[in-house]
Amino acid sequence: MMELLRVENLSVEYDTPDQEPVKAVKDVSFSLDQGEFVGLVGESGSGKSTLGFAVTRLSKPPARISQGRVLFGGKDITTLSQEELRRQRCGGFAMVLQSGMNALNPVRTVRKHFVDIYRAHGNVEKKDYEAHSRQLVDKVGLQASVLDAYPGELSGGMRQRVSISLALSLEPKLMVFDEPTTALDVLVQHEVMGTIRELQREEGFTAILISHDLGVVLESTQRVLVMHNGAIVEDAPSQRILTDPQDDYTKMLLSHYGDPRAEHVSVPGLRPRGESGSAGVSGQAGPAAGGVATGADDGEDMTVTVTGVSKIYPARKRGESPVTAVDDVSFTLSPGQSLALVGASGSGKSTIAKMLTGVERPTSGTITLGDRRVDRIRRRKDLTSLRSDIQMIFQDPYSALNPLHTVEYILTRPILNYTHLRGDDARKRMLELLDTVGLTPVEQYAAKLPHQLSGGQRQRVVIARALASNPHVLVADEPVSMLDMTLRAGILALLDDLRIRLNVSMLYITHDLLSARLITDSIMVLNQGVVVERGGTAQVLQHPQNDYTIKLLDAIPSLRTQA
Repeated sequence: MMELLRVENLSVEYDTPDQEPVKAVKDVSFSLDQGEFVGLVGESGSGKSTLGFAVTRLSKPPARISQGRVLFGGKDITTLSQEELRRQRCGGFAMVLQSGMNALNPVRTVRKHFVDIYRAHGNVEKKDYEAHSRQLVDKVGLQASVLDAYPGELSGGMRQRVSISLALSLEPKLMVFDEPTTALDVLVQHEVMGTIRELQREEGFTAILISHDLGVVLESTQRVLVMHNGAIVEDAPSQRILTDPQDDYTKMLLSHYGDPRAEHVSVPGLRPRGESGSAGVSGQAGPAAGGVATGADDGEDMTVTVTGVSKIYPARKRGESPVTAVDDVSFTLSPGQSLALVGASGSGKSTIAKMLTGVERPTSGTITLGDRRVDRIRRRKDLTSLRSDIQMIFQDPYSALNPLHTVEYILTRPILNYTHLRGDDARKRMLELLDTVGLTPVEQYAAKLPHQLSGGQRQRVVIARALASNPHVLVADEPVSMLDMTLRAGILALLDDLRIRLNVSMLYITHDLLSARLITDSIMVLNQGVVVERGGTAQVLQHPQNDYTIKLLDAIPSLRTQA
């Protein structure tokens, strides 16, 4: 088979103003044949995306190629001018970026995105703009009506399909997909990857799939490059990576996967979960020595009871129907209990979280915390009291923290707002929180700004902030969806440990059924606002009764390779 791409001794560095350049890609060499589908896997910071940007010549300062060559069709593209690159991209190579929302211009319709490309590259005559655009969106399974939509009017999966269709407009021989399914729910992820695989087979382009999700890569590609600390540590067929990995790093990545349907599920750093779903540790333990006590051990009944709750949003436009986001949902969450709320995007999970925390009010039904009616809270004083008892852990650690404030400031604010601690006592409490979430030495982390922390460290700060008010209930809304598998394990272990040690109850909202199996006792499956299945987590996932639950389980990427 003819070779399309050859990378020879490629290194990429990031220039810094006061220090030596950071070498993100180190002396990397590999080649790809025409029509090959290759996976590039590794944790965040391993150099995957930097390599993808370099081979498509999309790197921008402070990144620069410091050595090596990238031969595309025998031509070294590292020496091309911007004008030569523009000509080369049409019929040459394209890249689909990680976030469809960030990759698309929010104030331009999808149609105008296509027109911009046609005008820049001149590969389509003006009279054919409309027909060509319709053909491309049809290829990715979208209706022609999306051409009139703005990116903000589309779902995450639709935006990613639009990004793919825009890349296809260049008729590339090589396509690089950079984390195309990150933060998408399991059903949408399954659909997007199905679209990519089908297009690759039909169009015959060479593809590089960059991902930290080894399951997605093994399920889609014939060959895998494993990247660690800027270097490729293993390059082998997908089947051999799965059955006979050679490098210790590859073995470590594989060890962080599990099947939520298995009788016993475990990943490094987490307590194994068996048939009962129990981790084998009592949920009634008090705070460990040196830990942070919460309000959960003050003897007050803090059971969450949701009874017949519905939420209906009025129609936004004339002629449209009201939207029922949550329909007659009931459940009880006792102190120390963990309950998973799972379902695809749009199933109503986050709406339930908003009603539980007082952000939204139910259209009907009741929500109580102990003897308080959450659904009837109106006064600011009562809302402040509620939020000291129920705290959110947000999905995205990158946007959940103010980038201008230190960790000390971020954690001290809720201490001052929700407790009576002041001065040295407040600072002592802040340091205790850092110690509780494993950020030591505490003085060092207290002085840092969010951008100086890794994704996992940021999420630990988000968790510490949630604990600052001594809550009885934690509502964790997709807390690990933005993190690598190895970082996920650390955060999940922390949440499970805190729930047990501090005896707080946790509503764990996720589309990740493996993480639900690992840290929760019971589960509710939500589809279009309706609870379609509930029970013990292990029981439901091992023996699902509802077709929708089965569909969610079948969509999970498994550690198997293409046939």
